[in-house]
Amino acid sequence: MEVITVIKLAVLLFIEVLGYAMLIRAIISFLGFEESMVNVICYAVSEPVVAPVRSLLDRVTGLREIGIDFSFMATFLLLEVVRIFLLSFA
Repeated sequence: MEVITVIKLAVLLFIEVLGYAMLIRAIISFLGFEESMVNVICYAVSEPVVAPVRSLLDRVTGLREIGIDFSFMATFLLLEVVRIFLLSFA
């Protein structure tokens, strides 16, 4: 197996795990179980990727005034773009 293929598969696996961690974190937050160990793990996995996106979005004045955190949605969309890009190459 080529090194590029291994790297591609590793990145795709990371994107999938990160997506599930973000989804679980959002559901737990919605249900109000923020103190659970699952949430702590999902936070530790997803926050290093979500935080820079949140920082970028905080610079947009209109989004700050809304009061809704769009960083999860933006991160998920960016990850999907990367995933589609990687899958387009054989």
